[in-house]
Amino acid sequence: MPRTEREPLTASFTRGVLMRAIWLGSFITDTIYLAAGAWTTRFVGSPLQKTLARRRYGSLAAHYDASVIPQAGYFAPLDAALDRLPTPPTVALDVSTGTGAVVGAVARRFPACRAYAVDLSPAMLSHAVGNTRDIGAAIRFISADAARLPFAGGMFELVTVQNAFPVAPELVRVTKPGGRVILSYSAGGPVLPWIVRALVDQLRRLGCDEVDTRQVESGRYFIARKTAQVVRA
Repeated sequence: MPRTEREPLTASFTRGVLMRAIWLGSFITDTIYLAAGAWTTRFVGSPLQKTLARRRYGSLAAHYDASVIPQAGYFAPLDAALDRLPTPPTVALDVSTGTGAVVGAVARRFPACRAYAVDLSPAMLSHAVGNTRDIGAAIRFISADAARLPFAGGMFELVTVQNAFPVAPELVRVTKPGGRVILSYSAGGPVLPWIVRALVDQLRRLGCDEVDTRQVESGRYFIARKTAQVVRA
């Protein structure tokens, strides 16, 4: 078979394998963390966890844009969740940004928004910077651990995580009272029902008074509003 006829099949196979690998990694992480609870806080953010994460995502960086992002419906859950924001955010953070697809989508949709993005992998961040050069507003990229975000509490009106394990206490901590946390999943496989329930319950326990989740195409989003502070006379 000529080379030009083999390439689409090879690319499709590679994309499918990579998407499943990402989903399996996320499933294992979510299952262990949500089941073990506090026991895993010693591992998340530890030197070993950081080393493993940098190696894993560093090896994915060169192929991520071509193999994962082009899949049908990749942005569908995120777009549906952003449609539900009551007002455009003026400052936003994307956690575990990878190659910058989500922070780029937020910055393009809300051009007046000051956007920040963090990731533990320097290789991913290098691709993210290149992928967002066309955006007029500057995006600040920071190499940081999602379990220990380098921001003051209540700094962001919108905090997003897509296709990555959400360290919910940190996400809620850096969100302004009245701001939104959006978790979106669209790569590799479904979010299992018990994980859906666990995430909703966790966000409520952390102080979110409006938590909703919906399936969009083959993906799913969660949107949570951090309880607004009550000003007492």
